[in-house]
Amino acid sequence: MSHQKKAFLEIAQKIKKDILIGNLPIGAKLPSERALAESFQTSRATVREALRALEIIGIIESHVGQGTFVKTTNISEVDHFQEIANQTSPSEVFEARIAIEPYLAELATFNATPKDFQLLESCLQKTNEAIGNSKEFEKLDAEFHFHIANSAKNSLLLSFIDTINKVRLEKLWGTLKVRSLNEERMNHYYQQHVAIFEAIKERDINKVKHFSIDHLKTVRKNMLEE
Repeated sequence: MSHQKKAFLEIAQKIKKDILIGNLPIGAKLPSERALAESFQTSRATVREALRALEIIGIIESHVGQGTFVKTTNISEVDHFQEIANQTSPSEVFEARIAIEPYLAELATFNATPKDFQLLESCLQKTNEAIGNSKEFEKLDAEFHFHIANSAKNSLLLSFIDTINKVRLEKLWGTLKVRSLNEERMNHYYQQHVAIFEAIKERDINKVKHFSIDHLKTVRKNMLEE
């Protein structure tokens, strides 16, 4: 188990223990993410992952504008901890994506075919139409990045993107992504996708690298509020 993944699971376990021993009774409001990050001496992103993981298995619940509260103290009935133990840390996903995807986009500037451009353009059109529909937008977002990877014409690197896209189907990633999306951000991501596509089509390797990294860092910041 990696350090980052272990970090969010350890925090989730500690919060669960506080609930079990009565430090956090049912209905109790948890400290803010910032306060928890300071208490656990970790990043706010790691705390956010831990809270969303506990929410997935029904131990806590959050209310927009109000905070996060203990939903149950009878953890034996809802303790599916193995489910979140198998989830991949979104922080790790972004580390992998930033390491791999800009290079795939660079390769695409050399290797993309007219057919690849057609697929990317079609995906962009559908993405624009999906703005406002978070579930459909997320599906098309993954599709766009897959088409770029496919345009790179490197089967081994493409297999890494397949792995990343499987992680995007996990509940922890999905919960964080949907919560971070709004119409303004979807429109911004779409515009960033357009910029990446145009740079690939222009065969401009410097623009492609810059736009790809900028996009991934923007999504990471919005999802994890680093």
